[in-house]
Amino acid sequence: MGWNEWATAGGTVWFSIALVISALAGMQGRTKLGWFVLGMIFGPLALLLLVFLIQPPAARQELPAGSAVRAQKSMSD
Repeated sequence: MGWNEWATAGGTVWFSIALVISALAGMQGRTKLGWFVLGMIFGPLALLLLVFLIQPPAARQELPAGSAVRAQKSMSD
């Protein structure tokens, strides 16, 4: 297998990883195009970042003010 074949195979895998990153980002409520570009630049590192390090926007929503206090009061009763 020559250099051309290795480059084609590697490029195909890299592009496929970027597509997977884009799909996962869409399922998490993130911008698909932005994560596709990150996937094309950083490849598997962007996939690891998306899966393990960054919480989806839905998980980061803050509770309304005072809701934690109410929850603590109801638990102590």
